[in-house]
Amino acid sequence: MLKILIDNKFSAIIEAACYWLGYQFKIGRNQLIHEASLRYPIADTLTSKGIDINRIVLEQLHPIFKSKKIDLVIFDKNVINPNDEKDDNKLNEVFELKIAKSDTGRYESIEHQRVFDDIARLAYYNKWRKKACYFLMCGKYEDFKAYFVEQINEVKEEGERVNIKERFESTEEDKSQKDNSKWQPNGLYEKWFGFIFGEEKEHEFSITDIHNSNEWGLQAFKQNYIVRKDLNYKIDDSLKIKTTCLAITSPGLEKSRTHAAGIWKIEAI
Repeated sequence: MLKILIDNKFSAIIEAACYWLGYQFKIGRNQLIHEASLRYPIADTLTSKGIDINRIVLEQLHPIFKSKKIDLVIFDKNVINPNDEKDDNKLNEVFELKIAKSDTGRYESIEHQRVFDDIARLAYYNKWRKKACYFLMCGKYEDFKAYFVEQINEVKEEGERVNIKERFESTEEDKSQKDNSKWQPNGLYEKWFGFIFGEEKEHEFSITDIHNSNEWGLQAFKQNYIVRKDLNYKIDDSLKIKTTCLAITSPGLEKSRTHAAGIWKIEAI
């Protein structure tokens, strides 16, 4: 029963993110969407799953890395004023959120680095503080597919306008495709993330990894992230990360879904 409840929680989170993004898209607010705004539908979903709203904090100051914030955290149920809580021993869950866009799929781009920074930051928090850490990626269905999963891009850009194929209601053919097909990752993130529910991936990052830029990956992370002076932690020259897919929008639903999302558990091993 516990496993079913956990599965429902993460499935509900990605569905809420997709529904909220789809609604904003349909009413013409697409240009106003930012990953920070994802915190609100996700927080609402968590409360619907029995987590008291007073336990949830948005943009929590990071307890380890100086001048950094966490998108969303959940404190222990015994914490009375989580916004004022300084003891992260009472912090249970940590979430970082991203929106897939064209730059997400560009090798060593700013967005590529930002995705790396999120999972590295989560992995270190898991390693040093043993927290439950989660990474969510979502976006327009075509963007999620083309720039994150990196399958065939079905987004057609006409000048500054993005032309998105017309969608229809789900059909029996759509449902059959959903049941029988799998995401086929073929790009920057295929070694970082599994795209099947329950799939685990392990990948080791090192400052000696060869990149086009000397300021990318773990090397850039070490330069940009400073551990608070009162903590005895050191960012190593290598970091092995394990990701586990907890929920993901099914592939093959381009005709019926405007948005897609996935969520992964992040651990350091």
